[in-house]
Amino acid sequence: MEEKRSGAAKYLGRRLREWRKTLPLKSYELARLIKISQGSLSDIENDKSLPSADTLAKLYQHTNINIIWLLTGRGPMTRTDPAGADDGKRDVVEEASESYGEDQKLVELIAKLVRIYKKGGHEKRAHLVGFLNGADPGD
Repeated sequence: MEEKRSGAAKYLGRRLREWRKTLPLKSYELARLIKISQGSLSDIENDKSLPSADTLAKLYQHTNINIIWLLTGRGPMTRTDPAGADDGKRDVVEEASESYGEDQKLVELIAKLVRIYKKGGHEKRAHLVGFLNGADPGD
């Protein structure tokens, strides 16, 4: 039975491919950059699967894609800071605030998610990934 997605995740794969093609970057190059298989990237881009929290974090760390845009379609496609830069000029809360405006609780949760993933160490990162995978309703 074919899975039907609704909401923002419905077009996540399409948005990822759209962004990749603006570079231009071959799928195998992006897959190698974020350390996933080309088949996994293909499944994501063809909306057959959703990226894991680990994959989203690697996209954030190694590219200039705006994760808020990728997840929701809101805001600019790319971040203004260079890929992987953590110079404090723009933080996740500021970036998400531009996209979500009034929804401050969601913005704060996104900021916590990224902060835990980036600074929490291996064990906390593994717990976070496990929780997100278990809590994801699959739209």
